[in-house]
Amino acid sequence: MGSEDLFWTKKRTKLKRESKFLREYKNSILIVCEGKKTEPNYFKSFPISGVKVEIIGKGMNTISLVNDAVLEWKKYAHEGKYFEKLWCVFDRDDFPKENYNQAFESVTNEEIMLNKRYRTKVGREISIRIAYSNRAFELWYLLHYDYHTSSINRSRYKKMLSDRMKKKYLKKDPNIYDFLLKLSQDTYDRQGQSFAIKNAKKLRESISSDHPHNYNPSTSVDLLVKELNQYLKK
Repeated sequence: MGSEDLFWTKKRTKLKRESKFLREYKNSILIVCEGKKTEPNYFKSFPISGVKVEIIGKGMNTISLVNDAVLEWKKYAHEGKYFEKLWCVFDRDDFPKENYNQAFESVTNEEIMLNKRYRTKVGREISIRIAYSNRAFELWYLLHYDYHTSSINRSRYKKMLSDRMKKKYLKKDPNIYDFLLKLSQDTYDRQGQSFAIKNAKKLRESISSDHPHNYNPSTSVDLLVKELNQYLKK
């Protein structure tokens, strides 16, 4: 086989992979998390169908997470897998405010560049979204129990959750999704996920700023949760 024939064979194979991925998954979501275990364990527990979801735990800080998430998106694109939505999940932690804000500022430019290069191939608009927590992802869990407006030091989350859960909170607990789902069922949604979604939205709306992500406590994890909930198995 000549070099030209080999080129077209590879080209046809790549196009076949791309069309198969887009045909099978009308909706597709790539979730890239700052943490390696806590956030990925939670999101991987959602019993979803009818959507292609990939979840990656990077173990890196907010300074470079958005850029690295875009690189991960492009790696999949090189394999003919084009995700319609890219979610970046990270905490404020104790990182400098400037570095934290830089992640939010970079999203718009990254989204424009992805669409400029890949929009035609994907056939749909590509979006990049941030599911942030200020200060830590555990705020999302706490909102399943109560509405919080006072600043929370990240060192307090473990004890606060252990008190409410009536057991020791384990940061990398792979069963936390099921535990909180049972909380919803046992309390008829007076506590649990639906309650947390309302609390997170109410909290953001109570902040008199165009940048609620800078306030402790504040989170937008509920927006990603609502996204995944659209695809829960019936």
